[in-house]
Amino acid sequence: MDAALRILFISAEVAPFARTGGLGDVNGALPQVLAALGHDVRIVMPLYQSLRDGDFPLTERVSDLQVPLVIGPRTARVWQTHLPEPDGAAARVPVYAVEQDDFFARPGLYGNGNGDYPDNALRYTFFSRAVLALVERLGWFPQVFHCHDWHTGLIPALLRFLPGLDARSRQAASVFTIHNFAYQGIFPNWAFGLTGLPLFLFQPEGLEFYGSLNFMKSGLSYADRLTTVSPSYAEEIGSPALGFGLDGCIRARRSALVGIVNGADYAVWNPETDPLIAAQYGAQDLSGKAVCKRAVLAEYGWSDAPDRPLLGMVTRLVDQKGIDLVAGALDALLELDCRLVILGSGESRYETLLTQRARAQPGRIGVRIGFDEALAHQIEAGSDCFVMPSRYEPCGLSQLYSLRYGTVPIVRATGGLRDTVVPFDADSGQGTGFVFEDASPQALTQAVRAALTAFADPAAWHGLMRRGMAQDFSWTRSARRYLDLYQELVSARQAAVAPG
Repeated sequence: MDAALRILFISAEVAPFARTGGLGDVNGALPQVLAALGHDVRIVMPLYQSLRDGDFPLTERVSDLQVPLVIGPRTARVWQTHLPEPDGAAARVPVYAVEQDDFFARPGLYGNGNGDYPDNALRYTFFSRAVLALVERLGWFPQVFHCHDWHTGLIPALLRFLPGLDARSRQAASVFTIHNFAYQGIFPNWAFGLTGLPLFLFQPEGLEFYGSLNFMKSGLSYADRLTTVSPSYAEEIGSPALGFGLDGCIRARRSALVGIVNGADYAVWNPETDPLIAAQYGAQDLSGKAVCKRAVLAEYGWSDAPDRPLLGMVTRLVDQKGIDLVAGALDALLELDCRLVILGSGESRYETLLTQRARAQPGRIGVRIGFDEALAHQIEAGSDCFVMPSRYEPCGLSQLYSLRYGTVPIVRATGGLRDTVVPFDADSGQGTGFVFEDASPQALTQAVRAALTAFADPAAWHGLMRRGMAQDFSWTRSARRYLDLYQELVSARQAAVAPG
């Protein structure tokens, strides 16, 4: 085994303390696996109101961390907790939460009902500077700074160019992971002055983006290596269609970019042990899945026709997730012999449309607006198919959960969905799900129709379910790919500073 590494994860979200989606899930799971493999892994995040109000043990670690800012220094307190330990965990992963009430004692992570907080540039500049100050204060210097999404995009530039930075931090390697390229942290040009970085970096080859400051571009330009959460998404973001203005930057750094598929946390998402579903089951005995299906039908007020195919969705009701395709396909889907249950929230137009359709046809469509963790697990377990018609999807986790639960995914061929679901071939009987290419209601309907045809053949369907349940998308496999990347970077840094 290679020597243990010191790895610092820096993220605006870490599950279960604060999360809005996959960013939090990754940073709550991957560090735990890396620590179990023998490495010294720690995490820094902001102390949001959700963490402060949650039932999490917090121990004060630093009472007076001095964080220099251009507008004047700020003092922060730093609290320590740990990631929840799965059964048999060999190591605890410390989580340092940076408290600064002016910036983080707010009800939302990034904004409220009126939009994003107007001082987000300052908030996450402060957070980035606090991370570097904390490392020095603790006297624990990582060999790898692993930064996640735009909120931490300044750190690779700060590691290279911040005046007065401790040499031990400057010698560390940096990795920058893109979780969703659509969110880049773009701010007015005057916000660059808050960063403390040299003025020459505010130019097109640096942090400047059409006259504005772009935090994501900082990470792309100055991290030693770039990763994103699936191989297909790594390709897609280099195109104008999904590059959101930074496709040229991606193409320029193509050799530094690698796509690594996210893992699924099988300690949480496993039908054999899941405490939130009506009956536990596995690939060798699927009888519990029928119990789960009846429970979902009852949850949505349906008690008849349990043999009719049930399609499930747990999603944000936004265009990125292909909800416009679902809306456009509803009439055609209702002509098929199936039912659809949806759990999610998002744009009011979709919430209203779907709610109205559910009221008009209560026996065919069930809609629950909001999010309910237990119901999400129940839908995964009780549905026959799980529908993900995303217009783009960096990785996606629900399709990984669906495979493990024997809930056959119906997905659009984009990003991680393309990389993780093998199209079903009726002739060979191979594949794990149904995949369609065109972002259109017609293509979605055709994929659902193909799934229902397969569903009508119990032998073929059970084979499809079991193949999906046999797939291994555990975090251990992905973690080893990250470790290979870290080792490569650390070895290169050590060689660069070796005498002679």
